[in-house]
Amino acid sequence: MALDPISASITSLLSPAPVSVKKPEADEAAAGIFSDMLKESFETARATDASDKISSIELLSGQTDDMSGLLLDAQKAEIALNLALQIRNKVLDAYNDIIRMQV
Repeated sequence: MALDPISASITSLLSPAPVSVKKPEADEAAAGIFSDMLKESFETARATDASDKISSIELLSGQTDDMSGLLLDAQKAEIALNLALQIRNKVLDAYNDIIRMQV
């Protein structure tokens, strides 16, 4: 059995170990996916709200008499708005949790 001198072990301990650094591309990609999801959610809410307004204007101006379509558009707009608000609230809660973290 061969014994290594203790000085070799000490120098290997004192030499700087390679540090693994997480690549920022992965974080940027995740942030891009998340921001795309947020944009899509708010865009959907905006589009359904516009559709609801158009249906209301058409019904009020007498261009259509489809009351059920108007009610469906109103419900879709309400659900999309609630979803966007819930996503916003969750993002704000997560942000506040990160701010309150002690380092």
